[in-house]
Amino acid sequence: MTLIVRSTSKDVISLPVQLMELLNLSEGEEVKPVVEGQTLRLERSKRLEQFLALRGALQDDDSFDEALAYLQQAWEKWTSPDIA
Repeated sequence: MTLIVRSTSKDVISLPVQLMELLNLSEGEEVKPVVEGQTLRLERSKRLEQFLALRGALQDDDSFDEALAYLQQAWEKWTSPDIA
């Protein structure tokens, strides 16, 4: 796989879909880039890891599934406010 790096914003790193799939990352997921020598490592936030672990613990909980569905619907409907 070949990656082409382009600058879009000083606070944003865009990744190709194939790489996101390999890294098991989702659109909009926040990660912390760490540069060590010539290596770039992406760390998920600890809060996200804790949430994902919680999801595994509650995999058979219907109320939790409903809450996640509600959050997903709200996220999909949300639009950013117009800036004056």
